[in-house]
Amino acid sequence: MSAQTLWGKVILYLREHNDRILHVMCGDIRDVEFDGEEFVISSKEDYVVNMLSDKTNYEELKKALMAFNINKFRIQKKQKQASNDENIAILNKFFDNLTKIID
Repeated sequence: MSAQTLWGKVILYLREHNDRILHVMCGDIRDVEFDGEEFVISSKEDYVVNMLSDKTNYEELKKALMAFNINKFRIQKKQKQASNDENIAILNKFFDNLTKIID
């Protein structure tokens, strides 16, 4: 089963078990994957990582994942990618403001 399929089942599990807050929060998360035997849930948002890592929410999420035989998982913050403007500013520092973007 793919990570995305499993995640969809976990989200349904949360809804069926009346865990509305986690159901809504997890429903917005799309960045999930397997890292070997470990299921990895990633978010770019601090508040999402903090809420999922909260002791009560973590235990509920753990129950949901264990219902699908997932015993090892982690929640991680994923770094935001730099915008095009930020990348150009970085390049300009190294190339004396000569960076041009050609479409």
